[in-house]
Amino acid sequence: METNEAQSIELSQKFGQVVARAWADDAFKARLLAEPNAVLQEEGLEIPPGIEIRVVENSENVIYLPLPATPGDSLSDEQLEQVSGGGTASTAGTTGTLGTMCGFTIGTASTAGTVGSVG
Repeated sequence: METNEAQSIELSQKFGQVVARAWADDAFKARLLAEPNAVLQEEGLEIPPGIEIRVVENSENVIYLPLPATPGDSLSDEQLEQVSGGGTASTAGTTGTLGTMCGFTIGTASTAGTVGSVG
């Protein structure tokens, strides 16, 4: 397994544990919403200097859709295929992603208990 892939899997697992703990522990969830950088670092997720994390919670009637930053360079063929619908379907009901960190991203696969797939 490639190092970035292994790191991505480990990061996804840690993030999934944070989400599960927030679902089970109201005090932890309140602190995660108020101080996400500190809480995530305490849970073993390395946050690069200068990165601010904001945690928002979906509700029954409100779903947050993260809008990725505009890429600085042109998109690769693989990225264009994903944007045009040829990539993996995302899932509804996730709280978003942490975004690009340390050269890899956390996808929706890290969030257990999603509402379902968007096709």
